[in-house]
Amino acid sequence: MKKSGKEHSIAVKILPLAVILLFAVGALLYGANRWIIQIDILGDQTQYVEYGAEFEDPGAAAVRKGSIFSFIRKDLQVKASSNVDPEKTGTYSVVYSATDGSSTETASRTVIVQDTVPPEISLKSDPDAYTLPGHEYEEEGYSASDNYDGDLTDRVDRQVKDGTVVYTVSDSSGNEKSVARTIVYDDRTPPELTLEGGDQTVTQGGSFEDSYTAIDDADGDITDRVTVDGTVDTETPGDYVLKYEVADSYGNKSQAQRTVTVSPKPAGDKIIYLTFDDGPGPYTARLLDVLAQYDVKATFFVTHAFPEYEDMLAREAAEGHTIGVHTYTHDYDLIYSSADAYWEDFEKMEQVIEAQTGKRSSIFRFPGGSSNTVSNFNPGIMTYLTQDSAARGYTYFDWNVSSGDASNTVTGSEVYQNILRECQMYKENVVLCHDVKSYTVDIIDDVIEWGLANGYVFAPLTPDSYTAHHGVAN
Repeated sequence: MKKSGKEHSIAVKILPLAVILLFAVGALLYGANRWIIQIDILGDQTQYVEYGAEFEDPGAAAVRKGSIFSFIRKDLQVKASSNVDPEKTGTYSVVYSATDGSSTETASRTVIVQDTVPPEISLKSDPDAYTLPGHEYEEEGYSASDNYDGDLTDRVDRQVKDGTVVYTVSDSSGNEKSVARTIVYDDRTPPELTLEGGDQTVTQGGSFEDSYTAIDDADGDITDRVTVDGTVDTETPGDYVLKYEVADSYGNKSQAQRTVTVSPKPAGDKIIYLTFDDGPGPYTARLLDVLAQYDVKATFFVTHAFPEYEDMLAREAAEGHTIGVHTYTHDYDLIYSSADAYWEDFEKMEQVIEAQTGKRSSIFRFPGGSSNTVSNFNPGIMTYLTQDSAARGYTYFDWNVSSGDASNTVTGSEVYQNILRECQMYKENVVLCHDVKSYTVDIIDDVIEWGLANGYVFAPLTPDSYTAHHGVAN
């Protein structure tokens, strides 16, 4: 519908007034508007960084905008200031700032450098290691290290329970790590089967007492489990082989055998046992030649005084002579200082004998004899050793005939006369000689010829021979 002229005139007058009003309101608002700086932190307000890792700052954005006319914006440059040190745990700040004219605004982000990585525990392991049943586990080794604290091996707590070893360690940040080791229980070592006295010789009609032990690293003393195959008839001369076997709880077996020789009883009532101490030495080979010439068997109580002649032991054994221990060093101060010292020295000589002959001895002679007084610096040592020797399965021999070559006798003729004079006093004669004395070796053939001509039988000593024991004086 077409407006009238009056209405049109009124509209024309109102429009300028509205425009003027609008501008007035706009001017008023603009005057009231404030320019502000807004900083927006990108990402989380609080950032967590693992110790040792690189801190990557997400940054921040800043704009200038009006408090009323917020749509009017201007991007501003943001500067960041940080004290973050990823190599040290702790709480840090990143400060962001933006400037517009004379106005500056700041905002901050919290950065926490933390250690959440637990320590590492490394176990050393020997594939051949095992623990005997019922025994305490022997540690194979371990180490612990932490990315923050370094070596923590000394802080490891170790607990053994129900066949397992549990290792636990915590670092300074409270991170804990545990690892477990399963203990391998096993027994792979056979028992130690020992035949006291080794191979033995007894005289026909004598007695043979079998003695042996079996010790296992896990089961302990299992001597009662030893089985023996074979018997010895001491009334019938010959060689008898005894075989021994023992098994532990894990089925590990040990075997051993010994030969027991039953020698014929010497013919006749009068016997001479030639014994030679302190060798083998430079004259032993010549003595063996003499004995072989007359087919006479003797007894050698040996030492290691002349190592270069130890191969004579093999010859003595091969030619049927008896070998007994006279200690390794023959050093009175050493061997009589204690029982342990004596048997340690004794065992060293046994090892030499066994290496040369393949057998251990069963008889021996004390340096100085069982009646010696040179051991008085250790009161009672001889009483103890004489008793202990029997418990160890050995027989000791003294003498009842002395050639004198261990003292002031220095000529063969004196040695010969001493032996002849004293042999006529007894039926069983254990004669003390020394094959390290050349003049004694020189007259042995004369002694043998005299003995044979006067009805004596020459024989080697065996454990059941006449021992000619002296009275123990210490």
